[in-house]
Amino acid sequence: MKAKLIAVYTLIIVILSLSFPLQIFAETVPDISAEAYILIEMKTGQVLAEKNADQRRSPASTTKIMTALVALENADLDDEMTASANAINSVPYDYVTAGIKIGETLKFRDLLDLMMITSANEASNIIAENVSKDGTLEGFTELMNQKAAELGLKGTHFTNSSGQEDEDHYTTARDLAILAREAMKLDAFREVVGRTEFKLPDTNFRKSNEWKAGHLTYTNELLKSRSKYYSKVTGIKTGYTETAGLCLVASAVNPDGLELISVVLGAKDKTHQFEDSQKLLEYGFRNFSFQQLAKKGEYVARYEVADAVDGKKVEIITNNDFSYILPLDEEIRNNNLQIVKTFNEPFVAPIEQGQTVGKIEYIYDGKTIGTVELVAKEPIEKTTIAILRDKYKEIINDERFIFGVKAAVLTIIAIIIISFILRIIRKKRRRSMYYSSRKVNYRYRNYR
Repeated sequence: MKAKLIAVYTLIIVILSLSFPLQIFAETVPDISAEAYILIEMKTGQVLAEKNADQRRSPASTTKIMTALVALENADLDDEMTASANAINSVPYDYVTAGIKIGETLKFRDLLDLMMITSANEASNIIAENVSKDGTLEGFTELMNQKAAELGLKGTHFTNSSGQEDEDHYTTARDLAILAREAMKLDAFREVVGRTEFKLPDTNFRKSNEWKAGHLTYTNELLKSRSKYYSKVTGIKTGYTETAGLCLVASAVNPDGLELISVVLGAKDKTHQFEDSQKLLEYGFRNFSFQQLAKKGEYVARYEVADAVDGKKVEIITNNDFSYILPLDEEIRNNNLQIVKTFNEPFVAPIEQGQTVGKIEYIYDGKTIGTVELVAKEPIEKTTIAILRDKYKEIINDERFIFGVKAAVLTIIAIIIISFILRIIRKKRRRSMYYSSRKVNYRYRNYR
């Protein structure tokens, strides 16, 4: 009997659950152990998640992202660079090195591999000295800080090229994300940070097989990770010091071409260094996508146009595509997305085809994320009567016309006044002649 009741109750629950739509709740950001993190979209830089993103922290070897960027902007990959005693000896004994010898010469591309893939610190110093204008590490640091200022990295300052600990050597998760996004625009940078393998070169001191390469391996283990949410990890750089903790700037792309950058600073152990990064990236791919908000040529509205031939209305269409990365959750998207249409009313003929007649502004979470121009699909001609009317208004409102009319009126008035004066003068003359004539005649008659 109890079994039958349980079955009935279960059936009722199933029916009721199917009768009402299930509410889909947006996924919250996963639990990340790192002390600071940020997740951004590569193309736009849009922030998708963050915690303590502006907290000033030691960057450790993520510093090498800036070193690579500055060097790639100032040197060629085939440039040969020689190791100085200072470049080798200034690396603390407990920091990772590749074993490059004083006076050894390598190409920039090989040093870049050692710096970005194995995190060799003397490789950073060699690059820095050979790229800086004055041949010093300090000179290169100036270039790094100049680049930081150029990129607007307000929470960043460098004192060295490798990531050695220093009170004045710091950055933030947000600044590292901006920096990584800029560096990934360079094909040479993108290519090296996406690799786990590299070839040790022949040098002036040794053959390629003579390197002590037992410890020279890739540090970014996330490059070997697999996920159903992304198709490939594309970079970028690990970092560790006792002060900084475990850090990772990572990037990945999904099959739709969406690429994200995550920055994790101060993870509690090596496992979480990579797990936190993967969680953050997967959260982004699960919950966001590029969504087309406007397509070029889409119908928007139709409006009446004053003075249009045959009363033709203007058909308004979009003039460009617009996509933006937004939450996949429809309810969240709709609650935060505002679309504002503005039209250049009133519409008056003539209107040319493709003429701008308004815009659509897209606002998400209170911030404008983009605009789409609105244009006329077809031309609208003006009626002949309206053309003549406007021409008449144009003429009578023309200053030269008004001046001409005033001048003409004044001339006519002057002519009338002059004519009137001349008439009076002529009358006076005739009267004078008349009286003179009478006097002469009177004298003549008396004389006779």
